[in-house]
Parts: sequence; structure tokens; C-alpha cells
Amino acid sequence: MKIFNIPLWNGKYQDFLEIIKNPTQKSLVFTPNPEILYRAHFDQEFFEILQTATFNVPDANGLYVAEMMQEGKSFFGACLKVFFKKNSVYQKYGELIKGSDLTRDILEWETPKKILIIDRKNSEPKNDFERKKAEIQKNLGEILVQKYPNNEFFVLFDGEQNPEQIAEIIQQEKIDFVFSCIGMKIQEQRLCEIFEYLPTDFPVVGLGVGASIDFLLGLQKRAPKFFQNLGLEWLYRLIMQPKIRAKRIKTALIDFPRLVKQEIKNPSK
Repeated sequence: MKIFNIPLWNGKYQDFLEIIKNPTQKSLVFTPNPEILYRAHFDQEFFEILQTATFNVPDANGLYVAEMMQEGKSFFGACLKVFFKKNSVYQKYGELIKGSDLTRDILEWETPKKILIIDRKNSEPKNDFERKKAEIQKNLGEILVQKYPNNEFFVLFDGEQNPEQIAEIIQQEKIDFVFSCIGMKIQEQRLCEIFEYLPTDFPVVGLGVGASIDFLLGLQKRAPKFFQNLGLEWLYRLIMQPKIRAKRIKTALIDFPRLVKQEIKNPSK
């Protein structure tokens, strides 16, 4: 697939997992969804960041809808096919590869590995969630070791070290994976800045994983499997957090397909 000139990896989830478990050089993995591609379309800097990825993998079913729209299907026809014929869609365009699933499976992988986590620190928590997260961040490395004892964790907070210093830590400690958890665009940008200072043949994988660590530690709840299997995680989030999610859901379900349709008629990139 290719949407707005951003190529998306086409293949099976397990095959991709094996690729990043055994890297031969530095690799950047980004997980675009409709919201990310919509923003990147209007943000040239973000667009160029996504283009530098070693792999952009499809993180949402809306991307398959967009691809089928580019091939001539109607929006509703594409939605119906994704909903009722998911297996055939995945076989043709590649399986869904969610950042949360990748993060979990890497952490649960039994092979010992070193993982660097770059998180965002909120010095003045404003609500219960931020207060809980601030408490966990005080001992984040130890908490993760207890939950995933096969791994050694290094935790940095964005802004405490510059990209060159972080690259030195990655090389000195022989880090296997870097999880950037600091939010859309910033997390990908930071990984690009750090990886510029690493040799090409250094076998480390950088992933922009968003709130994946929060999900794994129970700070945020993922949608139940029922919603995940139907591709309706967005609906669960909207039900659970209507005020927070409404604008983002509108971007994914209304603004993004409208933009896809517009680009089909008048390509701009």
C-alpha cells in the first residue's frame, strides 16, 4: 500500500516480528494510522520524517479503506469489505501491525535484550491519570523488570539528554530496542535525530510506540478483544472517553477519507 506517498509494509505480522527481532542494521519502525497520515499531509516536516522510516506499518483498518478507495471502491464499499472480509483484505494488503502489539510481543519475547525507553515527564500533573503516571515513572525501570524479567531497561525522559548523547548510550550499552513514547510526530522526530548519530550497521530498532507502555502497565485500558477483532477499537475509545476522543475519531472517520477522496481527484504530492 501507498497512501499520500507514504509506503506501508505489506506482509504477515509474525514475519515482520521476526525481521525486527533479528536486525542487521539500525532500523526505524513507525506505525501510521489515519490520524497520523492526515496530519503528515499538512505538515511537510512530519511527512519527511515518515519517509525516513525503514518500515511504516499499517496500524489501523482505515488505511485499508483508503487503499481500496484509491483503487476505485466507494468509502462504504471499502468499509464493508474490511469489516466482513478482513482475512482477504489482509492477505492482499498485508496484516494489521499495531504498535501496542509489537511493544507487548517484543517485551514478552524470551530472549534477553536491552530496551531503552524515552518517555515524556510531566512535572506538574493536572489529573488523576497524570498523577498515577508520575508515580509509576519514578520507578518505571524496576516496574518493567518485574513484569518482563528477561529484559534490562534503561529509562530516559525527553529533554534530559540531547540526541548525540542518547546515541552514545545506545552504543555503549548495546541497546537492542528504543521505544519512543512521547506522542505523535515528536516521538518519530526524536528517533530520527538520535539515529542520525548511529552507524548504519549498528543493529538497533527504534519504534514510535505512543501509549503502548501505558496500556501494558494498566494506566490506560485497551479495547476488549471483541472490539479489537471487529476493528472497532475506535468505538470503544469513543464510548469510554467521548470528550477526549471525539475530535480524533472525527479526523480518522470523516476528515481522513474525505482527504483521500480529494487526493484521488487532485493529487498534491
